Amino acid sequence: MTTFIALSALMALSAAFIIALPLLRGRQVSAPAQDAANVAIYTDQQAELETDLMQGVLSQAQFDLAKHELERRLLQDVGAVTEPTASVKTARWPGIVVALMAPLLAIGLYLKIGSPHALDPAALKPPAADAMITQLQQVEALLPKLEQRLQAQPDDPPGWDMLGKSYMALERYPEAAKAYAKLAELQPHEAQVFADYADAQAMAQGQTLTGKPSELIAQALKLDPANGKALYLAGYAAQEAGNQKAAMAHWEKLLAQLPPDSEGAAVLRQNLAELKQQTAGQAGASVSGQVRLAATLQGKPAPQDTLFVFARAVEGPKMPLAMLRVQVKDLPLNFTLDDSTAMSPQMKLSNFPEVVIVARISKSGAAVPQPGDLEGVSAPVKLGAKNIAVEISKKIQ
Repeated sequence: MTTFIALSALMALSAAFIIALPLLRGRQVSAPAQDAANVAIYTDQQAELETDLMQGVLSQAQFDLAKHELERRLLQDVGAVTEPTASVKTARWPGIVVALMAPLLAIGLYLKIGSPHALDPAALKPPAADAMITQLQQVEALLPKLEQRLQAQPDDPPGWDMLGKSYMALERYPEAAKAYAKLAELQPHEAQVFADYADAQAMAQGQTLTGKPSELIAQALKLDPANGKALYLAGYAAQEAGNQKAAMAHWEKLLAQLPPDSEGAAVLRQNLAELKQQTAGQAGASVSGQVRLAATLQGKPAPQDTLFVFARAVEGPKMPLAMLRVQVKDLPLNFTLDDSTAMSPQMKLSNFPEVVIVARISKSGAAVPQPGDLEGVSAPVKLGAKNIAVEISKKIQ
């Protein structure tokens, strides 16, 4: 499964992973704070729906219908005004990441002034066929209000969280990353914030978890080693780096946290089965060694520059058969290339008895060599070779 598919699937999977975060405390409020009070009320109902779904009280169909009706009524009430109340009870902000509905619901909740009504799932109707397009349009229409609110009240974590989710739904990934960066400044000890930030940053930089996204994932796991979204992303980051063992470790840890019959558990079991199948019997169909930067080039490439390490057939097509993508700061790098890091199912490393190992530093991040890239190439080696030494010492003209 590619990183692109992984990041897309993540938006649906992560709702099962994230727990409620206590953000709003019981306190006295004035009229300008009424928005926060209503956010607390509505998000409590949303959290209860999620809990009922996880515990099996509601079926998936009932949950979808109930959530849609809640969102529909909230959107109808956006802009309504009621009298301020004197106090607000402790509430929970669930922070649930869903592809389209969460951003719309979040903005509606955040800008809403009014009172919720009881939900009756039996009386609900399914959304119209064009509901998704309509919801996206409504997200875009409500964004200016949320942006203006945050300009006036920048120290507002729930607002930045909603803004980030909204930008993600609209595929405005660079702006989403900036919103989560601000949120990380306000909540530097929240693992979920760094997991969401990593997701947005990965999409913003071309659907890859290499570099800063991986650093953000590591920070999330440092804060909370059991964070579901961080573990899920960490698995794909490890797989992208060619570390199948680490990928399986992250996903197995996450799988142990999920209900066995949940959709998230089924997805992880499938991913793990694919990884185990890819790695089975590949001990002899691999090459390994170490890549180093020549002493004459020390300090010239930037630590964040991209480093490609790949195997190419001595006789046959010149396309990479297996590849790792890391950064210069990872040098010296111990590498292993096998069929699990294959670029194409039809062009596997195990299909060719002799290969050369190429290590290339690219400032632009492009896989195609460009003038100014730094490169090193090994002598031809047979499949199964170990302790291969590759020194990056040549500048491509």
